Amino acid sequence: MQLKIKHSYDASGAVKNIYLSHLKISGQFEVFDERCETAVILLSGAVEVFWGEKYLLQRKNVFEEKASAIYVPRNTKISLFANKESEIAVCKTMVSNDSKLSIILPSNIKEQLRGNEGFKRKVYDILDENSPSLKLVVGETINFKGEWSSFPPHKHDENTAKEVKMEEIYLFKLNPDDGFGLQRIYTEDKVLDEALVVESNDIVLIPKGYHPVCVIPGYELYYLWVLVGDSKKLMPNTQEKYKWLIK
Repeated sequence: MQLKIKHSYDASGAVKNIYLSHLKISGQFEVFDERCETAVILLSGAVEVFWGEKYLLQRKNVFEEKASAIYVPRNTKISLFANKESEIAVCKTMVSNDSKLSIILPSNIKEQLRGNEGFKRKVYDILDENSPSLKLVVGETINFKGEWSSFPPHKHDENTAKEVKMEEIYLFKLNPDDGFGLQRIYTEDKVLDEALVVESNDIVLIPKGYHPVCVIPGYELYYLWVLVGDSKKLMPNTQEKYKWLIK
């Protein structure tokens, strides 16, 4: 069953190179794509992965435990089995070469504390520059209660000395579940300037522009972020007038 997506942001150009499915699964589930590399992120529940040997991946929820994930190269088939209803995100992008399958355990995931007062958050790298993926860059962010992230505002929509062009998708969750956050997506010239209310299980597409996020007091905000671009090198370009906030 595919979960309902409340918001799909597609103003001023679609995200063309990232495919994201947010699913609840039970029983057997196969992953295979002849043309795309795929990252399967466990959001909650438990899945057994059959690939040479059996791996059991488990996660209580996105706020209390780090992710487990599976990186699946193009033209490679794996089988998952969920013995109870489990929640996953399936992220894909087209590639032209083969790569190496990888099981990513919580102990493999880097955790960082970023930001200063007003924009403190935890960041978890799942697929980074050094991972076996060819194009996919994947991670998770958790905003502390009432705080901002993707802040100071940055963008990555051009290939210049200051940034690498990348499209991006966010999948949101709130804790408690009935909260909300806000995301603004805008360009320097304000030709694109949109503010969105984001709630649990909303997906936002970010084809270009600055894209800061905040959450209301008393609530944590989580988002899975998936990037694809001309390189896996993360080089966000902070908006000039807000650089003074970086200490």
